[in-house]
Amino acid sequence: MYRISKRFEYAAKIWGREIDKFIESAINSFGSSMFIMGLYYKRPNWAWPRWLRSQLEPGSRGFEPAQLMPFRNVHFKDWGMVGTVQGTNEAMIDPTMLFVTRKNVAFEVWVYDGSRLYMPGLHGSFKQYLERPGYPVIINEWDLGALRVIARSTVANRSGIDVLITDVRLIGLPGNYVIYLVTRPYNVDHIVEVKSAGVEGDGWFITIDGELVLTTDQEPAQFGSYNVNKDASEDAVLGRLNSELYVNDDLGWAHAALGFNAVINTYGEWKMRVKAPIDSLRNTPHNRALIKAVDDSDVKAELHNWDTINERAFSISVGDSIIGDVTRQSIANLVMLWDGGRITPGPLIYHIFWVRDGSYMATALTKSNLIDMGKAVVEELLRRIDPSGYFKAVDFELREYDANGQVLWAVSKYVQLAGDYESLKRWYPIIRRGIEWLEANRELTGDESIRGLLPPSWSAEDTGPMDHHYWDDMWAIAGLRELGRVIRGISHEDYDWIERLRREFTDALINSINVVRSRLGIDYMVPAPERVADSAMTRVIAVVWPTMALPLDNPLIRRTLEMTEELYGINGGIVNTHQWGTYGSYLTMNLAHSWAILGDRDRVSRYLTWIINHVSPTYGWAEGISIITERGGQGDAPHGWAAADFIMLIRDLVINDEFETPILLRGMPIELLRRGITASNILTIYGLVKGVNASMKGKEVAINYYGPGKPITDGQYELLIDSPIIPKEVYCDGCKYEVVSSNIIRVIHSGKFNARILSP
Repeated sequence: MYRISKRFEYAAKIWGREIDKFIESAINSFGSSMFIMGLYYKRPNWAWPRWLRSQLEPGSRGFEPAQLMPFRNVHFKDWGMVGTVQGTNEAMIDPTMLFVTRKNVAFEVWVYDGSRLYMPGLHGSFKQYLERPGYPVIINEWDLGALRVIARSTVANRSGIDVLITDVRLIGLPGNYVIYLVTRPYNVDHIVEVKSAGVEGDGWFITIDGELVLTTDQEPAQFGSYNVNKDASEDAVLGRLNSELYVNDDLGWAHAALGFNAVINTYGEWKMRVKAPIDSLRNTPHNRALIKAVDDSDVKAELHNWDTINERAFSISVGDSIIGDVTRQSIANLVMLWDGGRITPGPLIYHIFWVRDGSYMATALTKSNLIDMGKAVVEELLRRIDPSGYFKAVDFELREYDANGQVLWAVSKYVQLAGDYESLKRWYPIIRRGIEWLEANRELTGDESIRGLLPPSWSAEDTGPMDHHYWDDMWAIAGLRELGRVIRGISHEDYDWIERLRREFTDALINSINVVRSRLGIDYMVPAPERVADSAMTRVIAVVWPTMALPLDNPLIRRTLEMTEELYGINGGIVNTHQWGTYGSYLTMNLAHSWAILGDRDRVSRYLTWIINHVSPTYGWAEGISIITERGGQGDAPHGWAAADFIMLIRDLVINDEFETPILLRGMPIELLRRGITASNILTIYGLVKGVNASMKGKEVAINYYGPGKPITDGQYELLIDSPIIPKEVYCDGCKYEVVSSNIIRVIHSGKFNARILSP
């Protein structure tokens, strides 16, 4: 046992951690940071990642004093991701030409022109973009003035192994150059430990810790292996490598390099293909032959798989806006993070299954009309149940008591959208155990403000220390409500029990809120009975979206959103200070979605503008956005919850089926309508809407709708239009209508109609 202070012991208790693991983590983190700090200041000329240099150089916008030990990426998480439809791992590609295929496997491209070595960490400018949104193809450009390096990265699959295919082109002045491919003991997020590295002459593969890293379609002219005593950059700067085939390094700085003679002729171009296994693959003759055999037919086959995804998925275009492209890529990011059932909120540090993110991402997949993928995740969620009936939130020990409500919500949303009541019957014994856990684990004693709530939990990590977080109870209410809706439709005997439990949770939540409001003298919700208004307010907005835990006409709802904006809204985004210290990408989307549900188009417009302005070059978001650089600053990227949130926000702006009657254009910003909106493949709880076109010119709104709505009689459907203008006249072809309030129009149709709305 370590000798520790009482403060350290108490800190572990506050944060719900086992003391020994808490200490071990703190010590190892400190030691690793001190190691990197020492190396950096002793060898600043080495090849260091640009994100690290940017954080340690005082002229950089992301500068952090070394005493704060910023030896992981805290300001520049803008990397893109490529992966296959069925694969379990993804490759990450940083805008500054760092290619990462696994957590401890990364490589860079360097250029030697005969007198100078160019490294991405030190030289040139960079550009990164998608070749085509919705497909795993990323283009990187590295501009060195007289020279440019262009890399096109995509994926292939051969015999179940996913492979990164990167075609490298060197363009510029004619001459003789050396191109180096060099593995690095760091990735896009942090420094890693690599204990061994080498070069396998049979096929010219670089290996790390006995696994294949990369090979090329050309034979190298140089090779070398290095450790902490000398970085490859110290030899490459002289235009040659050390010719060592293999190296071990207990300090974890092992790396290897290949050098290629690159002659740019009068055509001004030199090309090379790199093949890098994304999945872990041992260094054997069979596996080397397998990777060598990957060719264009494998790439073409995988891109065809993506054609199939894009043809059936929800899609939208909004005039000259990138919203449609971002939506398409958000769906692609979810598909890449989908692992055949398991789904992960990120490709690197979050490459693990969480109930919270999995529930949300499963629902977004289903709403994207990728029903089979959504179902596979739901079935994985149900497998997470433990003997007590608790859905184990993550693979390690962590009390996150939002989990049971989220699973019930995701299961119910899937059943509503897919109409799959047969699966519901098969799953129900597991579901019932989850409900019983919710009923059995409520607080029965203690202060009036906690009675009836779930126990203290870690909840969502950004809520801060363990408390009776309302976030958990709101999810319990949402899960029970949605489950009640689906079993009521089949007259299930448990409906009354589930509805009673939902009412009890709701009453307990309202009672707790009122007790705390009276105690604090406030007119809004705080995050937990133990709290005052703090950064976890950014989770309390879930009372509208995604949980809709309290009636929307409750004045407390709007006031809570307003207070969250007032306290934690900065420059158009919402900031979380607990744990993150960044803007919350999906937290800002949650707020936009909540205001959309409440019909506030102006606020939706403001937050949606911020969201689009902070998307990465490859149309994703990190979990948190740095306040300093306004680029990715927290968690993994592209983050799965953020992708899911964006998809559901945009989809619900077109048609929202969370209400008793589906409603068109609820919260849709007027400037988007003026650009013109076309959406297709919109799966709703009433069926698939094939298409919606909506536009606004002057004082006229035009809508073309093709799909069902809420059934009212045989072949007749009902829906509402939330008109952005007060209707003076309405013309409807294929429908009957009535104006039911100042701007809400009720439409009855038979599956297809055209409408024009005119204002005074």
